[in-house]
Amino acid sequence: MSMGSQEIKQIETYLKSQGFSNQELIDDLTDHLATEIELSMNSEKLDFETSFEKAKQKLLPNSPYQLERDLKILTTPKHNIMIKKIAYIGGYLSAITICLSILFIALSFQNELQVEKRKEILESQFFRNEFTANMISSGVDIEELSEAQNKFYIETTQLKMSSLKKLELGQTLMIFSAIVFMVSYLPYRFYNSYQKNQLELTA
Repeated sequence: MSMGSQEIKQIETYLKSQGFSNQELIDDLTDHLATEIELSMNSEKLDFETSFEKAKQKLLPNSPYQLERDLKILTTPKHNIMIKKIAYIGGYLSAITICLSILFIALSFQNELQVEKRKEILESQFFRNEFTANMISSGVDIEELSEAQNKFYIETTQLKMSSLKKLELGQTLMIFSAIVFMVSYLPYRFYNSYQKNQLELTA
């Protein structure tokens, strides 16, 4: 036994009376209900009204309108996918930049250690005397000796400058990582929490 257009219309009217407004959802539910009703009418030899009541109890929740409200929150695939992509890309970029910042800060610290060692050498009276004596005994004149000392000073200064630049770059990357994290990943977490709260409030 198959149903006519009048029975189909009755199903649609019922769904609309329950608060459904999404026509695509109404059509889908109508098809499911009609199939279930026909199955009951054919297999159990029940009338339309009885079969309709059984189908409603089987396929629809206690509050049918709740189904559409949940779907409005959950079935926004393009929007949700876009937000998730931004969150994942932002989180990945944030992780990379914070790793780079740690690397540059570590390199800065390494350079700083070398600078400190060179300063200790420069400030050591033994080094001055030993270095001067070795250079003179090797036949190096005072001018060349001065140039060698200046070169040592310059290299130490360059190491210090390199250390400061790496530290500055590491700090900049860390700030950038924090900004990317706050702009991309945190809004996703808040949005996700908001969706869950909406479902709980409407439950």
